[in-house]
Amino acid sequence: MKTSRLRSFVFVISFFCLLTGGCARVMNVTASDAICNKSVEVHLVGVNRFEKDIWETMSMTDYWTPGNQLRKSAQEYTCVIKFGTGPCTKSLSKKHPIRKIWKEKNAEYLFVLADLPGVYTDSIGNTDPRRLRLPAIHSKDWGWRTKQIDIRIEEGNIVSLTIPASDGD
Repeated sequence: MKTSRLRSFVFVISFFCLLTGGCARVMNVTASDAICNKSVEVHLVGVNRFEKDIWETMSMTDYWTPGNQLRKSAQEYTCVIKFGTGPCTKSLSKKHPIRKIWKEKNAEYLFVLADLPGVYTDSIGNTDPRRLRLPAIHSKDWGWRTKQIDIRIEEGNIVSLTIPASDGD
C-alpha cells in the first residue's frame, strides 16, 4: 500500500514538472546599459556551507587581482560571464554543465562576483557591492514557483531581481 502511494506521488510530481517546463531554474544575468559595453567579468561560484565564510569575508580587491590563488583554485566550479561584446543578457540554461558540478559539490550558496569599474573599499558579505550571496540555483530557498532567477549587474552593485523565499540562513 505504501509503495503504491509513493509511486503515485512520484508520478504526480514528475508530471507536474513536465507540465511546468521542468523543475530546474534558468538564471539570467543582465548588464545595465552603463555596464553592457564595458569590459566587465562576472563569476558565478557555487560553494557549500564549509566554504561560505571564506567567500563572504575574502577581499574582493584581492580576488580580482591577477594570479589570485582562491580564484585560480575555484575555476572548476566557477561560471565566467564576460560583458563588453555580445548580448547584454547571458543565460545559464537548465542544461549548462556547471550546474551538474554545483550539484555534485553540494553547493548551497551561489556567489555572484563582479569586477565592476571604479574603486571600492573591501567589505564582508553582501555589503561589498561587488559580491552578492544567494541560495544555490537548485535550492528550495527559492520556492517551488520560481522558474527563473534574474540578476542585474549595475554600475555600482549587483542586484537580485528575483527574491528568494528565504535566505538559507
